[in-house]
Amino acid sequence: MAVYQRHLLLALLILLPVLARAEDVTPPQVPRFEPASCPKLQGAEALADASCGYLVVPENRSRPNDRTIRLMVAKYPARSSKKLPDPIVYLAGGPGDIAPLEVNGLIAADFIRDRDIVVMSQRGTMFSEPALTCASSDDFARELLGLRFYSASTKRAHVAATDACHRDLAATGADLSAYNSTESAADFADLRKVLGYVTWNVYGTSYGSYLAQTLMRDHPEGIRSVVLDSVLPTTYNVAANWLNARDGFTNLFQACAAEAACNAAHPRLEENFTGLVNKLEAEPLTTTVSDPATGEDLKVVLDGGALVDWLRNQNYGLPTLRAAPERIDGLAAGRPDAIEAIAKDRASRSPPSAPDLPALGYGLAFGVSCRESYPFATPEDLAAAGREAFPHYPASIRDQGVGGWAYFNEDCRDVWKVPAAPEAMHQPVESRIPTLLVSGSFDTLTSLAGAKAAAAKLSHATIISIPGVGHFVSPASPCAQAVIVSFLADLTAPDTSCVGALKPQSFTSRASP
Repeated sequence: MAVYQRHLLLALLILLPVLARAEDVTPPQVPRFEPASCPKLQGAEALADASCGYLVVPENRSRPNDRTIRLMVAKYPARSSKKLPDPIVYLAGGPGDIAPLEVNGLIAADFIRDRDIVVMSQRGTMFSEPALTCASSDDFARELLGLRFYSASTKRAHVAATDACHRDLAATGADLSAYNSTESAADFADLRKVLGYVTWNVYGTSYGSYLAQTLMRDHPEGIRSVVLDSVLPTTYNVAANWLNARDGFTNLFQACAAEAACNAAHPRLEENFTGLVNKLEAEPLTTTVSDPATGEDLKVVLDGGALVDWLRNQNYGLPTLRAAPERIDGLAAGRPDAIEAIAKDRASRSPPSAPDLPALGYGLAFGVSCRESYPFATPEDLAAAGREAFPHYPASIRDQGVGGWAYFNEDCRDVWKVPAAPEAMHQPVESRIPTLLVSGSFDTLTSLAGAKAAAAKLSHATIISIPGVGHFVSPASPCAQAVIVSFLADLTAPDTSCVGALKPQSFTSRASP
C-alpha cells in the first residue's frame, strides 16, 4: 500500500503544473470576428474588392457554452472618397438565400457610394458554417419540372425530399430549432459590436425586411436608419402569399389594359390567363427543352399550377415582366415559341445541378417558416385565401400554398416540428427609427399592403410604391435609388418627388422607372 501511495503522490506532483496551466487557459471569446480571405463565386464578382472574415457566435444562445457557428462576413468598400462612418448592413432574403449573390445587384446599381456595405451570410446559409443546404430538396425542385405541380404523388415526393433534408441536417448535430429570425437578429447585433460600429444603416430585402424589423424590435441599439425593400411585415403568414400574388397579377394586367399598344395587342389578357390556368390544369402540356445546367434534354410539364408559378416568378426582372403579355397570349394561341420560352424560363429558375451552388439554406428556410409563419395560419386559412384571391382557379390549385409554398403545412407539421414563435413576434414592430419602405407594383411575392402593415406602428416611416417594377425594387428603379440616397442623407425629409412624376412604362420600352 505504501508503494501505491508513493506512486499516486508522484503522479499528482507531475500533474499539478499541467492542471494549473489548464486553469489559466481562457476559452476563445464569443462573439468574435476572425479575418479570412473572400470566397470566389460566379455572379458575385464584387467580392474581389471586399474584405472578409467570420463572425463566431453560439448556435443557441440559451446554451451559450455549447456549440458555436461561423458566419461569413464581407465588407465592400465605399466607392466615394468622402466615405461616411456609418455603413449599410445588408440583410438578404429567402429565408436562406446566398447573400453575396443577392447583394451583387445592389452593388452593381452603384447608387450607394459614400458608405461601406457590410453583408453577412445568415446562419445556415451558403458560406456560413455549417451551411444547412440539402441536395434532396434541390433535386426535387428539378424533378418537379416534369411532374404535375399539384397532385397526391407530387406531395408524397415533396414531403419525402423534405424528410430526407431534415434527416441529413439533424445527423450533422445541428440544433435545427436555433435557425430562426430571433437568433439571426442577435447575430447582426453582435456583428455591429465586434466590428466596432457605433451606428449603422440597416437595409433588408424581402425576408431580409422581416429580419430587419425583428432587429429593430429586439436590438434597436446603434440603428441610425432602416430601408425595407419589397416588404414582408412581421404580421405575415403563409396565407398572405395568395393575396400578394393576386395584387401583383392584377397590377400587371391592369397596366397592360391601360397602355394603348398593349391593350390592342392583348385585349383579354387576364381572361386568357385564367382560361389557360383552368385548361392546362385539366389537360397539361408536356414539352422538352435543353437543360441549362447540363445541356441534356429536360422534360417540362406545363399545367395550371406550373403556369401560376411561372407568372409569379416573372417579377424578378423588367425584361421578363414586359414579355409576359406576349408569352401568355402566345401560349393561348398554341405558338411553339411561347411554349418553349415559358418552359425554358421555368427550367432556368430551378436549382442548378452543380453541387457547389445549392439553391437555399434549407435549415434556415424551414426553421424560420415553420416557427414564424406556419403556426399563424391554418390549412383552412390557406385555402380561404386562395379562394379569395383567385375564385376562378381550380380548387386543386387554390386549396394549397402558391408556388414554392405548396405542401408547406405538411413540411412543418409532419417533418420539421420546431416550436412556434411567441405571439408577440407576430405583432407589428413599434419604433421611432427612421424607416423607408419601398414597394413595386408588379411584385407578386410582397405587396404595398404588406408595406403599410409593417409601417402601422413606425412613427417615422415613409412609404413609396414604384409602378411597373417587381421584387427587389431598388436595383431596377433609378427613382427608388434617388429616394434612398435622399433618405440616407436626410432622414427627416427624404425627397420622394420623382415617384409622383413617374409615368406608366411601355411593355415594349427598355427604360426603367
